[in-house]
Amino acid sequence: MKRLAERVTIVTGGASGIGRAIAARFCAEGARVVIADVDAGSGAAAAAQIASGGGACIFAACDV
Repeated sequence: MKRLAERVTIVTGGASGIGRAIAARFCAEGARVVIADVDAGSGAAAAAQIASGGGACIFAACDV
């Protein structure tokens, strides 16, 4: 069983760098992830890449 199954996480700044890596890792551990970032293009691309690998990941544009 994956450690984060049945969990939902929000990763702010998840469009690139450490945030993107964290989002990918959370998905790998079974979490459903929302990537929140001001950069809509990179955020949508990050979520699509993670989802294409089998993760449950979506993007939400926001400025925290």
